[in-house]
Amino acid sequence: MTHPGTPPGSAGSVTVALLGPLLALDPHRPRVTSYTLAGGRTELSTASLANWAAKVAGLLVDELGLPVGARVVVRTGERWQTAPILLGAWWAGMTVTEYEDPDLDGGPEESVAFLRAGEDSGCDEVFLVSDDPLGEPATGLEAHQRDFTTAVLPQADHFVPRGLPRGDDAPAVLLAGGGSVGVREILERAGAAAERLGVGGRLLSGTPWTLPDGVVDTLLAALAADGSVIQVPAGPEVEADWTARIATGEKAAATTGIDVAGLPRLD
Repeated sequence: MTHPGTPPGSAGSVTVALLGPLLALDPHRPRVTSYTLAGGRTELSTASLANWAAKVAGLLVDELGLPVGARVVVRTGERWQTAPILLGAWWAGMTVTEYEDPDLDGGPEESVAFLRAGEDSGCDEVFLVSDDPLGEPATGLEAHQRDFTTAVLPQADHFVPRGLPRGDDAPAVLLAGGGSVGVREILERAGAAAERLGVGGRLLSGTPWTLPDGVVDTLLAALAADGSVIQVPAGPEVEADWTARIATGEKAAATTGIDVAGLPRLD
C-alpha cells in the first residue's frame, strides 16, 4: 500500500517528506490532538503544525544561527509542542536527541535544549515548555533560560532551508553513546507503522514520545498514514471510561500504549 504521506525521496528531511504532501492534500485536517489530565484539549491542523514547525526552524536558524547538523535536545514529553519542535528541528537540518554528552560532536556549546518547565540543561540555549494546553508561557525561569512560547511566536510562519539538502542517510536522531538513526530509516519505520494503522487512521496513543521509537510509532506513523494522532495521558490515575469517551468522540481507529475495548492495539 502506498501512503500519501510517505513519498519517495525526502530531500534529507523527515519534515519535508511527511508534511509536504499533507499540506498539498488538505491543510485543514487535524493531525495532532493532545489531552491533559485536567481535560485540556489542543488540536493542530496540518497548516498549524507546519506554521509552528516553521517558527521553530526559524528560531534555530535565523535567531540562534545554528548550523546544519547541530544537536537539539528535546525532552518535552507528549505535550503538543513537542510535535512542532521535532519537525522544526528536522526541517532546519538538525539532529534531535534526548541525551546530553559533551564528548559527542556538537557539544553543549553548539546545541539547544527544549525541556519541560522546572528542568535544566548544560546546553548554551535552554527553552522551557509549559504544560498549558493553550501554550501559556512557562513560569519560574532561571536567568539563563527562555520561555518557548515567547521566543517562538515572533518567528516567521514560513521557513526556507538554507544551503543544500542533507542526504537521506544524514542522522535524524542521536542515540545514547553516539549512535544515530538516519532520515531514511526513520521514514521507513514510520511507513511500516503507517501500514498497520491504515490510510487516514486516527491513532489514540498513550505511548511515551521517546526518541526515536515512541515518536515514530505515534506522531510520525499518523502523519505517514495521512492520519492523525490523539495523545492522551496513560497510567493508573487515568480512568478507562474517560479514555473510552475520548476514543469514541475522536473516532479513533486504533490504539497504542493503551487499551480501549473494541479497538485494535498496534503495539
